[in-house]
Amino acid sequence: MLFLAGALLATTSTIAQTIVDFEDLTLPQADTFYTGEDMTGQFVSGDVIFENSYETTSWGYSWGGFAYSNMTDDQTPGFDNQYSAFAGSGADNSENYAIYYNSDTLIFPGIGAAIGDVMITNTTYAGISMRDGDQFAKQFGSPNGADGQPDGTYGEDYFYVTLYGWDQQDNLIDSSEIYLADFRFADNNQDYILKDWTQFNLSALDGSKYLTFRFYSSDVGSFGINTPLYFAMDNLEYSEYVNAIDEEEKEILTVYPNPANQTIQITGSIDDYVILSNLGQIVLKGSINQGKIDISSLPKGLYFVTNRERTITEKLIIR
Repeated sequence: MLFLAGALLATTSTIAQTIVDFEDLTLPQADTFYTGEDMTGQFVSGDVIFENSYETTSWGYSWGGFAYSNMTDDQTPGFDNQYSAFAGSGADNSENYAIYYNSDTLIFPGIGAAIGDVMITNTTYAGISMRDGDQFAKQFGSPNGADGQPDGTYGEDYFYVTLYGWDQQDNLIDSSEIYLADFRFADNNQDYILKDWTQFNLSALDGSKYLTFRFYSSDVGSFGINTPLYFAMDNLEYSEYVNAIDEEEKEILTVYPNPANQTIQITGSIDDYVILSNLGQIVLKGSINQGKIDISSLPKGLYFVTNRERTITEKLIIR
């Protein structure tokens, strides 16, 4: 593993650090959220892809992966408040932040990334569930489960998420644990459930192309973990790895705004653009010198912006 990491660093360089703060994403109004209801399977912030899934059901919908939110409700318990950060806002009192639930992947641009710090807290739903207990999950620190019977933990409860970093070839680079609650201290005054935004360092995952996530909890029942499988994320720092040999000759293509719904502009070291559907069909083409490009006739979804020779490609999400 160290040899692979050394080989990677020897042939790559990094470009300027990016802080993914989700403020480049828009929501229709205060106290709203986006869960992937447009069925694109992802959203993009700071050039990082946050995957999700969304499915309509007979009772409404189900979702998983990443959502983004500006919800501020840090008081209401229960599943109906699953999109609020327990801190009541984004990190540093910002508006937007991400919510992670149960599954899916975070993908860095380029060939991977040098990863810095990230801000993490609980969601209100998970935090209050651990603090007070509910119909399905226990109160942390109690020797009893949600059914009122001893659960064998003696109140030494914990809840954490492990982040796994993977390279382009799907090799595991390393992992980092982020504790969202820990009641195992000899001094009970040190027991905690994350309420405020807390900074964690992810440099052990340097070189990762993508991250996956897995939850662990002391509160486990016959159907798996009882603790609500959520956390909130903000201010993810990373620097993109690029091939050092190719960087001077690298073609540049920028699409903005992205996501978009009416017009876009394309800039870069190319003359002509081609927009492809997610099935590879050409839906628009022209010169990047034409200024704003009208995309209002295109259906919502995922597209790819490329040049005539297909040597460089950027994703475009139309909402």
